[in-house]
Amino acid sequence: MPTRQTIRLLSSALLGAGLTVVAQPAASSAGGQAPTFRTRANLVLVPVVVRDREGNAVGNLQKEDFQLFDAGKLQSISAFSVEAAADPAARQAAAPTSGTAPVAKSLSAPVLPRRFVAYLFDDVHATFSDLAWVRDGVDRNMETLAPADRAAIFTTSGRTTLDFTDDRAKLRETLLKLRPTPIARSMAAGCPDVTYFIATVVFDHEESSGAQALEALTLETMDCAHLEVQQKEGARHLAQAAVRTALTAGKYETKVATMMLKQVVRRMGAMPGQRTVIVLSPGFLTSEGAEQGVVEAADLAARLRVVISTLDARGLYTGAPDIGARGVGIPWMLQVKQDLNRLSAQAEAGVLDELAAGTGGRFVQNTNDAAGGLKQIASPPEYLYVLGFSPKEMESNGGFHRLNVRLSRNPKLAVQSRRGYYASRQLSDPARAAKRELEEAVFAPEDLHDPAVAVHTEYFKSGATKAEVAVLTHLDLERIRLQKAEGRNANDLTVVSCLFDRNGNFVNGKQETVKLRLRDETLANRMSAGLTVKTSFETQPGTYAVRVAVRDDEGELLSAESAVVEIP
Repeated sequence: MPTRQTIRLLSSALLGAGLTVVAQPAASSAGGQAPTFRTRANLVLVPVVVRDREGNAVGNLQKEDFQLFDAGKLQSISAFSVEAAADPAARQAAAPTSGTAPVAKSLSAPVLPRRFVAYLFDDVHATFSDLAWVRDGVDRNMETLAPADRAAIFTTSGRTTLDFTDDRAKLRETLLKLRPTPIARSMAAGCPDVTYFIATVVFDHEESSGAQALEALTLETMDCAHLEVQQKEGARHLAQAAVRTALTAGKYETKVATMMLKQVVRRMGAMPGQRTVIVLSPGFLTSEGAEQGVVEAADLAARLRVVISTLDARGLYTGAPDIGARGVGIPWMLQVKQDLNRLSAQAEAGVLDELAAGTGGRFVQNTNDAAGGLKQIASPPEYLYVLGFSPKEMESNGGFHRLNVRLSRNPKLAVQSRRGYYASRQLSDPARAAKRELEEAVFAPEDLHDPAVAVHTEYFKSGATKAEVAVLTHLDLERIRLQKAEGRNANDLTVVSCLFDRNGNFVNGKQETVKLRLRDETLANRMSAGLTVKTSFETQPGTYAVRVAVRDDEGELLSAESAVVEIP
């Protein structure tokens, strides 16, 4: 997975300066002008979906309609935007027309992919039947992808991956490679068969339900190991050892799954368009540390505008006892384990619900129609509100903050939002925060237009396999805010240009820093002509997307725009 390389290449090109980034999202069909979107170093973003009684997303609300509480304290919403999902018909992008070099390409009609879907299979926790069921559903769901969409396949074990592509044959070939891959457990049932959830019950509740669960495991051990009644104490020791093993394995596998989830979200954040992660999992139990990892994944997705939707891979969960299970002659033991498995299913599904609720996605469970469930969640919500606030008196100590979003005017509507966040210890580093915000602007799903900035592209072919893409960023000096400093008109502008291939994968990125220090007479002479920054990339013939982001030293200007270049 090229995530780290992508971020490292771009990070090495970026200059961190200032605390604020201001962006103007494109107007959505929700009506009216899109509000200014301002992000600060300690801004917390809260994705919110509002639905009516029929389950339809509502897109006509304003900032004043929302109330946001952090640990019960009402917060001031300083950032607000409404994102409307792209019309599926608009994704049917036509191929660009070719031309002769040099050719200037317009920004008005990008034709490269603008929607990316990552299918994340939890092969660490899923059984073979789980994977077979969701795999068939994904195979059918891929038929609904538009030609301009790109899909990728990832697994929590990291054993099977396919990066973003439009090659449906490769996608189906990769689906057939999926297999359960427990990384700390045997695929065969143990004696006794102890799940992570049952182990936590025994470990955390020794005097109540834990004692009952341990007794059930002891009886199961006697049954599967063919021990006599007088050997019950030895069976208890074997059961306790199995509990300790299950605890260690469960914690490790949960850690691996959450780490991979965050990696996939980071990978999605490097795609220049609308981004959805679909997690296909039976769910998994989180300990205190792992729970923070899940919340951090939702927080990262909120920052990178990645929607996570989830499907419970167990399908229609009946909870009926397995007639072929061990100990069928011990009804009490079977009942105890059945009750524990039912509670386990509820706890594990809670993780999937948390991820979807925290990022604006949907969670589907308890269905035997995988394709139908995927149809519900594969597309982002029709309208996604993003609320931002700077927490009052927040201590950056890594502590958990519980969030609550309410509607002040129409309480009958259903609100779905993230339920909390961990206060970052890194928010006090202005340079790091500014660099991070500029990275996010480069990979943002929408174009952020500012009349002070115009971008054009040209290409020049120097051979059958060699070409050069020139990115021309024109700055209108009449619209750029300049400050008087030592008798000169001053501002520092950072221009970041990035090149992406036809599948949306990052190819190269460069930064240009323009330090304006203009005398009055020089400014007057250059005012009408403006200033053009040229960035060049050596490449090969093909279709590419160019992404340009511009900000000034105070963050009072930010423009992020896309262009398309086809080199025949």
